[in-house]
Amino acid sequence: MDTNINRDLPISILASFFILALFTISNPVMAKDGEPIRMGIISLAPPAKIYKQWTEFADYLSEKTGRKVNIVVPRGFKKIKQAVNEKTVDIFYVNSHIFYRLKREGKANPIAQMMNLENSIYSKSVMFVRSNSGIDNLSQLKGEKVAFVAPMGAGGYLAPRAAFYKAGIQTKTETQELFTKNLTSSIHKVLIGDAKAGTMCGLNYNLMSKRVKMGDLKIIASSGKYPENVFGIRSDLSGDLARQLSNVIVGMDTDAKGRKILNKMRGMKILKFVKYSEKVETQTEKLLKIGKFKL
Repeated sequence: MDTNINRDLPISILASFFILALFTISNPVMAKDGEPIRMGIISLAPPAKIYKQWTEFADYLSEKTGRKVNIVVPRGFKKIKQAVNEKTVDIFYVNSHIFYRLKREGKANPIAQMMNLENSIYSKSVMFVRSNSGIDNLSQLKGEKVAFVAPMGAGGYLAPRAAFYKAGIQTKTETQELFTKNLTSSIHKVLIGDAKAGTMCGLNYNLMSKRVKMGDLKIIASSGKYPENVFGIRSDLSGDLARQLSNVIVGMDTDAKGRKILNKMRGMKILKFVKYSEKVETQTEKLLKIGKFKL
């Protein structure tokens, strides 16, 4: 290698190269055209199932954007937060509670919001017990073991915890909190008596009833509404990429191929995706306040 090659170049050109090098080093997030987009999916499902559920969606984004979209599966809030901090994911599909925290820390911007099968961007959680338990309301669950789904869940903890607190029961001290991290496990824990009550998104409960025999269960209460899942993008990525991805995702239901893919995602209670509205954050803040969550 000739170390003297730059001696014959004009100083102005050398200066331009130097400035360009500095810009490149200080802006590593500006991905080159053609580089894969890494899509993180936070879900309770096993990784193999997540890849199966989301592969056609990722391929659709690849086709529409002209850039390969790779699926990444960080397991849990700490992992997705780490992935955002370390820039190992570019976009991510998370529940509204997780997204709210990432956005509040200045690490994420929204690109789309999920609309559920009830044609709403909000849902409610349900609290259920065995039909023969003799329990008819939340006040009877003081001191009992309650199966929640996950501590960072929106429908699996944020909304139902707020419902308990609103009913005068502080779940962290006046119940025994059990986190199953699995919808099926929450149902089974109640059915076999390992937990006195369980709670999850009402829509998921209805979907689960088509696969699991739940005749021995009854719903005793519903939570206040909470916002549905959100597609976010790292806040340090370009606005052009965010707009492009938003347009593709939100426009899926206007495209024949997109509608076909969305139809296959109904088991995840997904109807379609719509533009994000910041008004949903007010509802998340309300639930956090009622449930006395720490930020």
